[in-house]
Amino acid sequence: MKIRDHNRMTWTRWFMNKPSFYRKMVWIALLSSIVPIMILGISSYAMTTKMVKQDASQDVSQILNYASQTIDTGMDRIQNNLIQMLMGSFFTSDFAEQKRNNYAGFYSNVYQNLAAFKNGNPQIEDISLYTLDENYFISATYGGHKAESEDEIRAAHQLLNDKQQLYWKAGYSLNGKEDANGISIVSAIPLHAQDPIGFIGITMDNRMFESLARPFIKYENERMYVLDDTGQLVFHLNGTSVPPELYEMITVTNKIGHEFVYHWDGKEYLVTSKLSPMYNLLYIDMIPTKELYSSSQWIAGMTLLMVVIVLVTGFTLAWIGAKRAYRPIKKLMSQVSGSQTGDMGMDEISYVNKRWTEMNSKALELEGQLNEQLPLIREIFALRLMEGQFTHDRQEHLAALLGRYSIPEQQSAVVFIIAYDQFVEEAKFQESDKDLILFIMKNIASELLEQSGLRGIVINALNDQVIVWLWTEQEEARAWELTLKPAVEQVRQQIAHYLCSPVTIGLSRTTDQVELLPDLYREAQLAIHSRMINGGNQIIESKGLINSMNYRYPTELETHFTASLQVGNFEEAERMLHAFSDKVQTAVHNPELILMSYDQLLSTTLRTAYLMDIDYDHLFGRSTFELYTEMRECATIQDLNEWFKRELLEPILLSLSNKKNQEYEHLIHKVTLYIAEHYHLDISLDQCAQICGISPPYLSKLFKKVKDISFIEYLTQVRVTRAIDLLVTTDLLVNEIAEQVGYNPKNFIRVFKKQTGLPPGQYRETHRT
Repeated sequence: MKIRDHNRMTWTRWFMNKPSFYRKMVWIALLSSIVPIMILGISSYAMTTKMVKQDASQDVSQILNYASQTIDTGMDRIQNNLIQMLMGSFFTSDFAEQKRNNYAGFYSNVYQNLAAFKNGNPQIEDISLYTLDENYFISATYGGHKAESEDEIRAAHQLLNDKQQLYWKAGYSLNGKEDANGISIVSAIPLHAQDPIGFIGITMDNRMFESLARPFIKYENERMYVLDDTGQLVFHLNGTSVPPELYEMITVTNKIGHEFVYHWDGKEYLVTSKLSPMYNLLYIDMIPTKELYSSSQWIAGMTLLMVVIVLVTGFTLAWIGAKRAYRPIKKLMSQVSGSQTGDMGMDEISYVNKRWTEMNSKALELEGQLNEQLPLIREIFALRLMEGQFTHDRQEHLAALLGRYSIPEQQSAVVFIIAYDQFVEEAKFQESDKDLILFIMKNIASELLEQSGLRGIVINALNDQVIVWLWTEQEEARAWELTLKPAVEQVRQQIAHYLCSPVTIGLSRTTDQVELLPDLYREAQLAIHSRMINGGNQIIESKGLINSMNYRYPTELETHFTASLQVGNFEEAERMLHAFSDKVQTAVHNPELILMSYDQLLSTTLRTAYLMDIDYDHLFGRSTFELYTEMRECATIQDLNEWFKRELLEPILLSLSNKKNQEYEHLIHKVTLYIAEHYHLDISLDQCAQICGISPPYLSKLFKKVKDISFIEYLTQVRVTRAIDLLVTTDLLVNEIAEQVGYNPKNFIRVFKKQTGLPPGQYRETHRT
C-alpha cells in the first residue's frame, strides 16, 4: 500500500511540474473522451451479452435437432436395410433343408450375406447370425463361434423371448463380450415366423455415434449423451459417465426440450435435451457456460481496449497542443535528448547543457572504439571487394572506398589462400581447435609478410581458411614479383612447422587492375580446391580462370542411377555410376564442381534409401555427416567411385534384397494362416490374392517360390490332412467329413484316393486296425 501511494505521489509531482497549459489540455481530453466512451462501452456490453446468450441458446437447440435427426436417420436406414435383406430369397427359404443338402455351402452363403450387409453399412460394428439348433454364432467380423457356456446360450435364447420380432435394445454383445453402452437391433429368422430357427443381431458401439455426432460439436468441452427410456446410457461424446440425477431432472420435472443451467463437477453447464420421436431416445447436450458466453468476455475486453485507446488519444492531443506554445525550445530539446527522458522535468537550458557535455564524452568514446575496430572493418571491406560486391559501383565511389581504408587505387595485386589439409597423428592441435588454428595462421602470415616488406591485408575467412591480399605500386611490380613466391613459401613452411600438419596455399596470378580482384580471389579458390587432383602441402599456382559454363550436372544419369537402385539392379547402378564419373571429369579444371556433383549424388542416394524405408544410419553404421566427411577424404575420382560402390551400393542392394524376401514370406504366411482357419469353406486363389492386395498370378508365383508347392496342392494337403485326422479319431460318416473339409462327397473320395492311394473307408479300416 505504501509503495502504491509513493508511486501516485511521484506521478503527481511529475505532472504538476509541467507547464499549466499542458495540464489544462490533459484534463480537457480526459473529460471529453473517457466519460462518454465508458457509458457507451458499458451499455454496449450489456446489450450484446444478452443477444449473444439468445443466439447461443437457439444455436444449441438447432445443433441438437440436427444431431438427433442424423442419428435417427442412420438407425432407421440400418433397420430398413435389415428388413430388406431378411425379405430376400435366401433368408425366406427353408434353412433346415439348405443345411441338410449343403451344410458348408449354407454357412458360406450366410457369411457372404452378412459380410455384404456390413460392407454396405459402415456405421455398424458387427452383424451376426445365431442358430438355435446348433447354438452357433457366425459373424461378418469374427467368423464362426459356438456358444459353449450355459450363460451364453441362455442369454442368446432370451433375445427371442421378446414379444417383438424386430426391436432395438440398449447395450450390445460383440464376439461374446457384453457392453452396457451402445445399441443393437435383433430380428428373428425367418421374420414373422411362428417358430424362428435363430436371430440376427446388429451391434453399433460408441464409435458410430462419435463419427455421426462429432461434426455437430461446436464448443470446447461440450458433452453429448443418448439415453434410452430407462435412463441407461447408450452413447456418449466427450464423457463416459452421465450425472445420475440428470435423467430424473429432465423427465420427472418435464424439462424435455427446455434448457436449464446445471452445476456438476465444479463447472456450470447449459443443458438442452430432445426426445427422439422415432426410437424414444433422449438426447442431452451439455455446454460449459464459460465457452458458451466467451464472446461476451471478448466484448468486455474490446470495451476496455477502446477506453485505453481514447485515453491515449486524449493525452496525445494535449501534448500536440502544448507543443505549439514553445516549438523552438522543443525542437532544440529533441535534438539533444535522444531517447533519454529521465531528466526532462528540469529547466530546458540546464538540460541542454548537461546533454551537450554527455554527447561530447560519448563522441570521444566512440572515436576510440572506431580506431580499435578499424582493422576488422578494413578486413570486412577487403573480403566484400574480393567477393564482387563492389563490381558494379562507379569508379569514383570505389576509389573513395579504397582511399578511406588507405589502399592504393593504382597497384599490382595478388591473392593467395592458406588452408591446412588434415589433422595427422603428430599434429599439435585437434579439430576442435579450429578457431585457435586460424588465429595462429593469421598472426604468422601477418608477421612474416611484414618482415619481408610486403604490404597487404590478412583476412580470417571464417571457413577454415586465411585469405591474403598483397599489393605494391606499379613501378615496383617487377622486383616485387621476384620476392613474392619465396615469401609465400616461407609463410607456408612456418605455419606447417608450427601446426605440425600439412598446409597448402592457392596462389592467383598478378594483376594491375583492382577491378579484377574478384577474379584473383576465384583463381585462388580454384587452386586451393585442386588439391583433390594436384595433391596438398605445397603452393598451387593458378593457371587462370577456365570457362566452366559448358559443364551441366548429369541429372538424367542420376535419375537412371536411382531407378536402378529402387529395382535392385546392381549391374545397371554400377554402370550408371561410371557414366556419371565420366561426365563430371569434364570439369577437372574445377575440383569444387566435382565435389559438389558427388555431394549431390550422395544426397540423392541417401534420399532414395530413405524413400525405400531403409534406415541408413543403422545400415551404414554412421551418421550422414560422417558419410559426407569420409567421401571428401577420397583423393581421386576413382577412389570416389570405389567408395560409392563399397559403402553405398552394396549395402543398399543387400538390404533391399533381404527386405523383399521378408515381404514375400509375410504374404505367404498370411495366406497359409487364412487357409488353416477357413479350409472348410470355398477358398480360391483370387480370394486370397484380394486379401493380400496383389494379383492372383503374382500370388501363385510367390507361393510356388516360397513354399515350393502350388497354391492348390497346398490347400489339398491341408484338407486331406484334416480329413485323415477325422477318419482315424472320429466315427463321422465320410459324407460328413467331406463337408467339414470343404468338399462334396464325390470329389472328396477322388481327391483323397489320389493323395493317399486308398479310398476314405478303406483308409479308416486299415489305419484303425
